[in-house]
Amino acid sequence: MIDGGTLSRAAVLVPLYKDLMTRSEDFSFRNTLTVLGRHDAYVVCPMRLRPYVDGLKRKHSTLRAEYFPDKYFSGIVGYNRLLKSNVFYKRFKKYEYVLIVQTDALVFSDELTEWCDKGYSYIGAPLFEGFDNPVIPPVFMGGGNGGFSLRKVQDFIRVLSCPRRIPNVMSVEPNVIKSIKHHYIFAYSFPYFLQPQINEDLFWGLLVPICCEFFTVAAPECALSFSFDVAPEYLFELNKKQLPFGCHAWEKYNLQFWRKTLYEHGIELP
Repeated sequence: MIDGGTLSRAAVLVPLYKDLMTRSEDFSFRNTLTVLGRHDAYVVCPMRLRPYVDGLKRKHSTLRAEYFPDKYFSGIVGYNRLLKSNVFYKRFKKYEYVLIVQTDALVFSDELTEWCDKGYSYIGAPLFEGFDNPVIPPVFMGGGNGGFSLRKVQDFIRVLSCPRRIPNVMSVEPNVIKSIKHHYIFAYSFPYFLQPQINEDLFWGLLVPICCEFFTVAAPECALSFSFDVAPEYLFELNKKQLPFGCHAWEKYNLQFWRKTLYEHGIELP
């Protein structure tokens, strides 16, 4: 219960930062709204895109929008800042969960309620040692990628509502000054300028669970049924040749695999 009201279960959030989608992005966007059509869907975007988004809302009558200052959409630094801030999560506090579906992600079926039922704070595609260039054979590092990710709103707000020491344990600095910076100065959940300088999905998936016992992240062995990102062909085999709920960066990582596999499942990519 929040503010005396009952929480809605989940909302689908599609971040946009430009007023022109590629053919693939448009395919992803329309697919998201179709497959997850029974859930509230929002475009998350800068204020400068209001005219463009108004046009999208006329095409898709149930689509909603939440606008944030343009500074959050000028690059990856701004986007990371937004998704590590209470400004973002409090905007959706009437929902128990939000599912972020970037325009380089694809949803294959509506499993949103089933994944919410699992109760995790955060779920994203498994991360590997080596990240974009995983070691061979691949070794799981944890979870998970933020491009297609499920987030329990109140757990995110709880982390960001008071200072918590969250050192960047992923940074091993031989230089004493840099080591102090990563482990003591930039090592708090609040305010933003003291947070570890790291991508938001690594912050939530790898650092926060170490310091906040209540913040639970789906293990890679579970998350691989939720989403694929890097090494999709490897994850497909581990998932008994079953498609996950969705995937991220399908054009970037082994497009040939995705074309063949999705064609066999009746989905033809643009």
